[in-house]
Amino acid sequence: MTRILLAGLVFILATNVVSGQPAAKEKLLYSFETAADLKNWSNLALPKEKEPAVKIEQSTEHATNGKHSLKLTFDGGNWPTVTTTQVSDEWLAYTMFEADVHAPRECLVGFTLMQEKSGRGSGWDAMISRWTYTAFLQPGTNRVKAPLPQPNDYAIHAKWGKPVRFEILMYTPHRGESIFIDNIRLTTEKAPPKEKKQFTVAGTDWVLTGESSANGVIELGKKLKSKWTKPKQRTLDEVEGEFRAQFAELKKKHPRAVLAILRDGEKGYDPGNPDKVYAGWKDAYFTSHGPDGNNVERAANRGKSTTHEIFMRHRSPMMRVDLSSIPADADILAARLVVIRSNPKILDQHNPEAKPTMWVVEPCNRPWDEYEVNAFQFAKDKFWKRAGGATGGKDADFEPIFLAHGPGQGKVNAWDFTHAIRYWIVGKHANHGFMLHGDSHDYMTAWSREAPEVRNRPAVLVIYEPK
Repeated sequence: MTRILLAGLVFILATNVVSGQPAAKEKLLYSFETAADLKNWSNLALPKEKEPAVKIEQSTEHATNGKHSLKLTFDGGNWPTVTTTQVSDEWLAYTMFEADVHAPRECLVGFTLMQEKSGRGSGWDAMISRWTYTAFLQPGTNRVKAPLPQPNDYAIHAKWGKPVRFEILMYTPHRGESIFIDNIRLTTEKAPPKEKKQFTVAGTDWVLTGESSANGVIELGKKLKSKWTKPKQRTLDEVEGEFRAQFAELKKKHPRAVLAILRDGEKGYDPGNPDKVYAGWKDAYFTSHGPDGNNVERAANRGKSTTHEIFMRHRSPMMRVDLSSIPADADILAARLVVIRSNPKILDQHNPEAKPTMWVVEPCNRPWDEYEVNAFQFAKDKFWKRAGGATGGKDADFEPIFLAHGPGQGKVNAWDFTHAIRYWIVGKHANHGFMLHGDSHDYMTAWSREAPEVRNRPAVLVIYEPK
């Protein structure tokens, strides 16, 4: 087969793998027009994964090709799945998978193709050996479209053997709800080029361009590379001491200025209630790391962990700090975000003292729940627009702006957070927190707000002046 490289993905020119002739523009796989079509479908039964049975029926509702559709009625579960071993040999001859799915609500439905050498499980070798596409659906009929060829010869690829099993799955369905599926097909359509987006940097007139905010932070790192200097190692006492010295200077021009340290478990953040203990942080890590079949990890919530990984955009935590103690009309004079590594040992390939690194703060638009958020949903049954959340576009999950940025600094990291606090307080933007992520040149395991020692917990230091 002839291959071409387009937008970082390998696409296979459509050729019939059996005859060697050009494939038809469209190959219908399943249309569910006869009762016999349903006899080949059953519930997927795996030894270590027990799911409630899915009721499989032929239906005259929501058909898009002919008069019938496949009706699946669920009884709860995590990933209940139906499957068939009646699979076309021609999957490798096409570039796009398509299906029509009618959903009763926002939900997540997935499709998997297993080949002869495909494996199950959450290990890397198993995940790249099978093709899975998870679709974020809206209420009503959705046309699902997904590219077939994968990067780096992952499935779908001839080295994995013949296609042997096709599966349809749903994430945490409600008991008694149904979806309708029809017109499952393969086409020779090419995947559209990825849309470029623009990202701004708070406090500057810079505009960054990339396919995602992950590209944006890399571009920002390159832009500031020449200004990088080796970071000075500082203790938390030194970081806070420097900020208190700045507060003393600001008091000369702003005598009514207030310093607040917003760290879970500490007193003194609220001038009107000096003995009140701050309890306004929340944080939760999740991963949206590919491939798309990484469903177990993507569905995990780690809101109660004492530490979390902070790395690239697809492997970083959500954070939110409650700012309600700051008057809505306050003038924000200065602020810092403080994050402390739980393991000070830094990998050689991710050493902030050896080379330039870059971290950014990306604001969230969704009211995420600390104990329910994962790569698929920001709260129970409330789904992101794509795995990990979409940045930019109408009603985006995240705003295309970096509210804070700067290099890694060793065990104790402190970044200028002034523009971020102004964004929420002065700009009146809803405070749904943010994601802290980097350009891959640095890597952290950091303490969360659940850290046993209060002083290790993340914090925001703010100097403001009430009106």
